[in-house]
Amino acid sequence: MQTHYNPSAKKGRLSLSINQDLLDRLEPYKQQLNFSAQAELLLARMLEELENRTWAERNTEALAQHGVDIAGTGLAGAEFERI
Repeated sequence: MQTHYNPSAKKGRLSLSINQDLLDRLEPYKQQLNFSAQAELLLARMLEELENRTWAERNTEALAQHGVDIAGTGLAGAEFERI
């Protein structure tokens, strides 16, 4: 499952409090970094992880039953396995 978002959507504002030591250490690299773009990537990854976890929790029973079914009948096409 992959999180998709519209990268050309209107930008919103977010206020953050960042550790001052971290900001001081990043200062020399400010011209090399696009903090907004990096934050968007990080938030998109975080969202994907949260959505995947939620999906897995919602489907725990079905996934367990699927495992039981595979254990009982084997994988589809396993009879064609070549050594």
